[in-house]
Amino acid sequence: MKRTKLIPLRILYTLVWFLFLPNTLYLLTDLVHLYQNMQRVGGLDIVIVAFQYLLLLLLGMITYFAAVYPVEKIAVEKMKWNRTIFILLINVLVSIGITLGRVERTNSWYFVTNLSRVLHDSIQLFTSVNLVLLTLILTLLNTVLYFILRTSLLLSQDKVVYER
Repeated sequence: MKRTKLIPLRILYTLVWFLFLPNTLYLLTDLVHLYQNMQRVGGLDIVIVAFQYLLLLLLGMITYFAAVYPVEKIAVEKMKWNRTIFILLINVLVSIGITLGRVERTNSWYFVTNLSRVLHDSIQLFTSVNLVLLTLILTLLNTVLYFILRTSLLLSQDKVVYER
């Protein structure tokens, strides 16, 4: 009886997770503003701006990995998903979200407050060759980034366990 009561809550949590997950890697797209911001400052401020962008990139990558990895483990171990297919599917969906946000300026909250806009913007994305290509490029970059993080973090974790 309790498990059936938890199902709607799990569905809600999953939807919220999916809606806001693209925001983690969306931070990486703010690199487009780096050159402009570097031009506006001089001297030591350039180092500060560069550090801010580096920190932003690291936070985006770490939060993305921290959000996806536990879900990957559940999907692979408990739900018997193929790991590569799961990661690709997640990255395609995240890349669609990033493209909607960066190009169409679609906000995650619009799924609740302005669903017709989300549908319109999604149609715009899927009917534009350039936006589909951008989404595919982002998918490739996100997937490579995830597997690099996954490999390096899990290897360092194995070293810590091995050294004990």
